[in-house]
Amino acid sequence: MSDFPRISVCIPIYNSDANALVNKLAEQANLLDNKIEIVAIDDFSNPAWKLKNQYIKTLCNYIELTENIGRSKIRNLFLKHARGDFFLFIDGDSEIISKNFLTTYLNFIENNNPDVVVGGSIYQTKKPKRSKLLRWKYSVSRESKSAEKREKIHLGFKTNNFLIRKSLFSHSPFNENLTGYGHEDTLFGIQLTREKCKIQHMENPVLNIHLDTNVVFLKKTENALSNLVKIYSMKEQFPEIEEIKLIHFYERISKQRLNGFVSLVFTLGKPILYILLKSGFFMLWMFDFYKLGLFIRKIKS
Repeated sequence: MSDFPRISVCIPIYNSDANALVNKLAEQANLLDNKIEIVAIDDFSNPAWKLKNQYIKTLCNYIELTENIGRSKIRNLFLKHARGDFFLFIDGDSEIISKNFLTTYLNFIENNNPDVVVGGSIYQTKKPKRSKLLRWKYSVSRESKSAEKREKIHLGFKTNNFLIRKSLFSHSPFNENLTGYGHEDTLFGIQLTREKCKIQHMENPVLNIHLDTNVVFLKKTENALSNLVKIYSMKEQFPEIEEIKLIHFYERISKQRLNGFVSLVFTLGKPILYILLKSGFFMLWMFDFYKLGLFIRKIKS
């Protein structure tokens, strides 16, 4: 038997309680004959969160950073600390809902010899209160998809709950030029496509247990759009970027010289639109228009 684990479960943590997640993973890993290791890296969380997570030191290889390095760099940092043939990335605020979660991945590896596998993620079925409705409604409608539907979605790669061969990840890590929140997964998916590796999908989801408030999600959306502007500046290097829905629509209205009109409507309507989105009284097309307006504004600036 190899001295190295088959899978390294890689858990980036930032301001979240990872105890339940690591505990369930450790319970499953203990039954799998040293084929699994668990590595968790805290990205300089607030002291209260780090204190909550001290127990997981007894269950996994736990590293605390002395500065916040962001979503791309912390994932690349696992190359230094994890030893498995495959890396299984799971966000620290996720919940394991299958008793055979790790076994399912191990069986898939042995039967399919994959490069990349996406297990998927889901959100609670119960509708939350209005203060958290935006994140929930967007995620349930746009992100929580079956494996069959995910197979058909181009440029829809998500970094929570995916497995990748270590050798491939070493060759094609996350782009560290994207330092803020959002769309690092979009660019990573494009890079994987460039490597001509097959991204496979399976039904082995985790539950996203944390729901941002509408206000926090709107702020994160604005940060993500700043990253999308950076990605857009790379379109000569990555022409696939033009297939991203928001960018594709932006280029369509640009060709029709409607950017100015859309920007004017957004400027006039933004205060009311923000109030509606923040309060939870909205339809998703309003959020789509809000993102388009912000993107145009950021492109101009």
